[in-house]
Amino acid sequence: LEKSRRGENPLEGWIPSVPKGEAFEVGTDAFLRSEELGLKEVGKCGFILVAGGLGERLGYGDIKIGLPTELATGTTYIQFYIETILAFQSRYAEPGKKLPLCIMTSGDTNAKTVALLSANNYFGMDKDQITIVQQGQGVPALYDNDAHIALDTEDPYDIQMKPHGHGDIHALLHSNGVAKAWQAKGMKWTVFFQDTNGLAFHTLALSLGVSSKMGLIMNSITCPRKAKQAIGAITKLTKGDQQKTMNVEYNQLDPLLRATVSPEGDVNDESGFSPYPGNINQLVFNLDSYVSILERTNGVMPEFVNPKYADAEKTIFKKPTRLECMMQDFPTVLQGAETEKVGFTSLASELCFSPVKNATADGVALQAKGTHPGVAASGEADQSSSVARILRSIGCQVEEGSKVTFNGITVTSGPDCVLKPSFAACATEFKKKFPNLSAVKISGRSSLVLSGQGLTIESLDLDGAVVIECEEGASGVIRNLSVKNKGWWKQPDASSDVEVIRMRGYDMRRLETEKIVFKKDGSIDGNYSMETTPKESARTVPEVSAPVVPKEAAVAEPVISKSAPAPPADLTKSAPEEKGDEQFCNGCTIL
Repeated sequence: LEKSRRGENPLEGWIPSVPKGEAFEVGTDAFLRSEELGLKEVGKCGFILVAGGLGERLGYGDIKIGLPTELATGTTYIQFYIETILAFQSRYAEPGKKLPLCIMTSGDTNAKTVALLSANNYFGMDKDQITIVQQGQGVPALYDNDAHIALDTEDPYDIQMKPHGHGDIHALLHSNGVAKAWQAKGMKWTVFFQDTNGLAFHTLALSLGVSSKMGLIMNSITCPRKAKQAIGAITKLTKGDQQKTMNVEYNQLDPLLRATVSPEGDVNDESGFSPYPGNINQLVFNLDSYVSILERTNGVMPEFVNPKYADAEKTIFKKPTRLECMMQDFPTVLQGAETEKVGFTSLASELCFSPVKNATADGVALQAKGTHPGVAASGEADQSSSVARILRSIGCQVEEGSKVTFNGITVTSGPDCVLKPSFAACATEFKKKFPNLSAVKISGRSSLVLSGQGLTIESLDLDGAVVIECEEGASGVIRNLSVKNKGWWKQPDASSDVEVIRMRGYDMRRLETEKIVFKKDGSIDGNYSMETTPKESARTVPEVSAPVVPKEAAVAEPVISKSAPAPPADLTKSAPEEKGDEQFCNGCTIL
């Protein structure tokens, strides 16, 4: 606290330089080579989900991992993460080997996390694959520079407590024996990721390839950042014979550069970005080294304090502060040759980082300043657009959707591409699943949902909505399929009783859907035949995975505004809307 009051620079005497690592563009030969190398390591990973937060800040009354990542299928974040891990397990792990998942919870989220997993049969994972470690009750809040402890505002006989930070995860993995148990089971890597980033696994195989190739103990997933952008930067720091590669906050990096190696400070290079990549708090560790370091340190991370002052003399706090720690500060406990084995893997943020963490009003303000809004609508849009971008990078013909605005948040709407992990989970797998890339065409207004390991798309011309499923144990090939129908439409709805709709500002209205299911017994449900493929379909199929809507809700007429996408021109009152197994038409109910 005294050092903070005096304004002491914690990086005084350290010389910054660009760290070692690799930056990639999706779909390039270098990208695919690194991903291929990483896929050999995917089946040896343990996964750590940092999930201590509630969704209150987002206008959601439950835990954040229970939020749907998108409305096309209603898949929640925890379901998506588990399905991805299981997909990698089925394709890359040794027979009988389970890839473990550890979830860090807090007092606020622990019971709800356990209940969500139990109610959904652990989303297909075996119960013994999942370990839950819970943070403590926090640390005492401090209200002045003398570290006097603040009392609870509602109970003068209790102490005010505040979260200690996600740096606790390392100590919890050590004290609960999780990391060591994984090592004993033959795991080679640990992967840390955040609770509401639907793009998190796009870099998994890529970063494992980099870690394997460069022999890294710790690999930070990063994205290109503009000079002075308000995001921490991975930086190599040197002082005499000491060195460390770690996250440096943006407001510390620029003055440090000016005072040492660059009078201009943090500036963009010829790439148009700063040479210091942006930290997104997604980490990959070599497990053997990680366990050894935990044994030496007990997983304890260095603490810091960051009070906000109410006066120029820095004697009064705006509100009580606390000691905290961060998981990305792990490099500060490395010693000797360990410090040389820290690096980064960089990929465009549009492909690896779209957290859902802000309320809509806060997102509007951020977007107005040119900053990513980090809201539910942007998270869903980015998840679809990242898949579309990967498909384009490997040669598919995928149009861009139009810019639309919901609740003041502008996003690119469409095409809504949901490729379930059971179908494909990375660019290398996408290439195998679409063997004739130029024969795949998707319009900007389309919705595409694909699932099932046995499914292959040889040729598809889509202008509308299609859902194609392949049951476990079945196989199916889509060839010469042309679908043109009314598709799905994001209907503005800022006042819905359903939280996940209201926080987005829209609902997904299914006007027409072509649905094809390849069955395990060899039959095919839907308007498709392996012998005679249809050239066009306008068949409407009820979508069983539609988001839950109260049964008494009436079918709303399309609301058109300048800030929202217009419905299809031929939509009339008599156009049926899919709603579970019911269709509503001019007030009649057809079961």
